[in-house]
Amino acid sequence: MKKTQHPARKPLPLIHPNKMKPLGIVGGGQLARMLALKAHELGIKVAVLSENTSDPAAQVTRLWTKGSLANAGDLRKFLNACSMITFESEFLDAHLLETLSRETSVPILPHPKDMALIQDRLTQKQILLQNRLPTARFHTVSTEDEARWALKDLGGLAVFKKRRFGYDGYGTFIVRSGKDLTKFLPEVSKNSNGFIAEELIAFKRELAVMIVRNARGQTLRLPFVESFQENARCLWVKGPLKEGKRLVALGQKLEKFLGSLSYVGAMGVELFDTGTDLLINELAPRVHNSGHYSLDALSDDQFSLHIKAILGQDLGKPRPLSPGFAMMNLLGTTAKPVKWLVPSAAKLHWYGKEENRPGRKMGHLNALAANPDKALALVKKQRSLLYL
Repeated sequence: MKKTQHPARKPLPLIHPNKMKPLGIVGGGQLARMLALKAHELGIKVAVLSENTSDPAAQVTRLWTKGSLANAGDLRKFLNACSMITFESEFLDAHLLETLSRETSVPILPHPKDMALIQDRLTQKQILLQNRLPTARFHTVSTEDEARWALKDLGGLAVFKKRRFGYDGYGTFIVRSGKDLTKFLPEVSKNSNGFIAEELIAFKRELAVMIVRNARGQTLRLPFVESFQENARCLWVKGPLKEGKRLVALGQKLEKFLGSLSYVGAMGVELFDTGTDLLINELAPRVHNSGHYSLDALSDDQFSLHIKAILGQDLGKPRPLSPGFAMMNLLGTTAKPVKWLVPSAAKLHWYGKEENRPGRKMGHLNALAANPDKALALVKKQRSLLYL
């Protein structure tokens, strides 16, 4: 039998740490900090563009550049100093970034076109539907009359979300009554980008998963996890979940979805589990809070994998280091200076933020154990050693 001839696989691009321009990260927060730290471990020079020298990521590289993330001149200069660019937040001017990338011939990954699709909740919903991925019913809302009609059509219970620039509960309004609607309606005229109205989902738990794809089409999925939100901010994550047919099938669909976009990099996916359905709540075209556990629970973490993906490197197959893991965010509770006893049974990841305030993400704890529940109990106990 004649053997099928396959085209030769494109060789991996080589990394020359002493010859390459640095990898550039737009943004200076904790996600950029953890990306920079992992890039250092991989032998890759990192440059950071942010506004303040005290920013978390600015503290971990000497190649820090002061600049505005919205200023074309600052961005162009930064791109020209780098070999490749990535970012920690999708709330940037995607069209400006695409133009500058084309002008400077410096690639930005994930691609700005994907940023543009996902940073708007309407187009994000539309691409989910186009790819037959499950999500809650929704309507577009740009006027008060449309808000009233959407609420009625969704059964009198709805979640109104800003189409752009909403995160951690900011820009989200739950409407369960006429009083709630009256309170929300003035927001419609204040927001030129409009809202989407989603049906209010009665979920049993919230889930999340990280998907990573490189430019060569290699795709991998990290474990599904359960997450818990407090005041619309992630408080903890535990896993890995036991994956039945529904989760496996959804994971496969998500991998194909990234391929349909020719997406490159890490993507965070947040889900609602209703007990009978799995519905995608939100996408994030970047490394994500729900994947922080991977820094200690897997042989390769989301930050390293994201960097390998955008550089065209092999992703490998991360292996679990424990049967159970958990992550707990360290959220500020006061404006007082932080102090702590170093946790002994959990790994502390501190973000280096100078100002403490209620609800602010100051760091996180990771723990490993014989199962997810024991790991979660560990991080909760170790949290008591920190005074936030």
